[in-house]
Amino acid sequence: MKDNKITALYCRISREDELTEVSSSIETQKAYLRRYANQNKYDNIRYYIDDGHSGANFERPGFIALKNDIENDLIDIVITKDLSRLGRDYLNTGYYMEHYFPMHDVRYIAINDQVDTDKNDNDFAPFRNIMNEWYARDISQKIRSAYKTKALNGEFTGPYPPYGYDKDPLDRHKLVVNHKQSEIVKRIYQLYIDGNSLYRISKILKQDKVLTPRAELHKIQGVYDSEFIKKYPYDWATQSILHILGNEEYVGKIICNRHQTSSFKSKKLKQNPKTDWIVSSNKHEHIIDKNQFDSVRQLMLKKKKTTQTNHENIFKGKLRCHECGKTFSLAFRPDRGGHRSLACSTYRCDTSRCTSHYITYDYLRNYLTEKINDVIMTCQTNKTKFVKQIKNQKSLDKRIIEYEQTIIKSSDRLNEVDELTKKLFEKYVNDKISEDKFYELDISYDSEKIRLVKLIRDTESNITDSKKEVNDIDAFYELIRQYDKVTDLKREHINSLVDKVVIHEKKNKLNNRIIDVYFVLIGMI
Repeated sequence: MKDNKITALYCRISREDELTEVSSSIETQKAYLRRYANQNKYDNIRYYIDDGHSGANFERPGFIALKNDIENDLIDIVITKDLSRLGRDYLNTGYYMEHYFPMHDVRYIAINDQVDTDKNDNDFAPFRNIMNEWYARDISQKIRSAYKTKALNGEFTGPYPPYGYDKDPLDRHKLVVNHKQSEIVKRIYQLYIDGNSLYRISKILKQDKVLTPRAELHKIQGVYDSEFIKKYPYDWATQSILHILGNEEYVGKIICNRHQTSSFKSKKLKQNPKTDWIVSSNKHEHIIDKNQFDSVRQLMLKKKKTTQTNHENIFKGKLRCHECGKTFSLAFRPDRGGHRSLACSTYRCDTSRCTSHYITYDYLRNYLTEKINDVIMTCQTNKTKFVKQIKNQKSLDKRIIEYEQTIIKSSDRLNEVDELTKKLFEKYVNDKISEDKFYELDISYDSEKIRLVKLIRDTESNITDSKKEVNDIDAFYELIRQYDKVTDLKREHINSLVDKVVIHEKKNKLNNRIIDVYFVLIGMI
């Protein structure tokens, strides 16, 4: 062991592995690697874990943390159960084994595959890497092929049935009508045909306490567990109603292959062109007849606005409600001489979910103009004074000192734990402590070390962020010093200088709304 460097025990398992490799759970791997390290007298053990991450790519949090420690010269040995735990991409796995680890003077051991980079008997390892990648690609192709076959056969392949249907208890790839939900679907179609707007339909459903599709799924299957769904189970979004009105599954169709991953190494979905969709008709009982569905589609086309009057809103996308976090929208009143005001969009949709508070367009424009000019004037007087003022306001220097003290304290304790672990190992080797007691204390020290290492990393990240804030202050100064006094506030001024504007329900002593202005790079000042 070099200078008491870390013995890194790397464990990885993906969801696909869990289906086929019962013996490769994270806890099993940890115990297996720990015993191997103890038997071979490798001390200063630290675990790096990726639970639920594919071996087809190396963008995994545990592996990234391992690389950071390697590049900081903290690691002596990396041990995995076998090569497939390191990765299933043969090119990258080969790169790490043949180049990356030796370049950083790190020894790599894959126990079951008898790979040890300190020895010269690794000739078969590249073939194992290729076979591991073939395995990952093969699993992916088999899954994709199975889904495509089911789609071509007109089988339903989604995780959850569309609202109005259930999966057939005897065949989960077939849809059967949920009579209670299907009546809601029929009602939505009829309400729309009768001339009701999407917003009006959502109000009717809420008034009648009809659970939203996600609230229904949460109630039945426990999915979509969120505070929003629990708090507002009857709040139908107009987008949900629009989706129901345009869903061809209600006329008996099954539509598959709308999305797919770009490759077996990526989980990111991309939308397929409509020509690649797999559409099967008359595969289950329809809820809406074809004539009614077509009527709704024609109505939607007619209701599309052919012309739209645009009213200038230089604040668009920048305003947020302090109470609910949603945007403020513009209201234009031709009957009041073109009076414009801005109000919480949540309250406009549902008065029970936020409070009634608005601000006039002209007042906000004048307020923001004055605020921007104050900052411009401060920057023009003295850069040093401006930077110091912002740093003091954000307590940047104080925070950095506190972070550095935390790192020193945690690092000292980490060294103490390393010494304690080393002494514990010596006692175990010399039979001065039982194996059960050794493992009990070893696990305790491991847990503390993991906590300390995480604290140090998080604190280092905080220092980096704080130093970035200092640099951002300089960058903001260089940005705003290009401006002279603003007399006519434009959209470009706001886009360049303002990140967001938060409007409170509360008012100040002058009976005006409290407004928080967050500038780009430096936040609220």
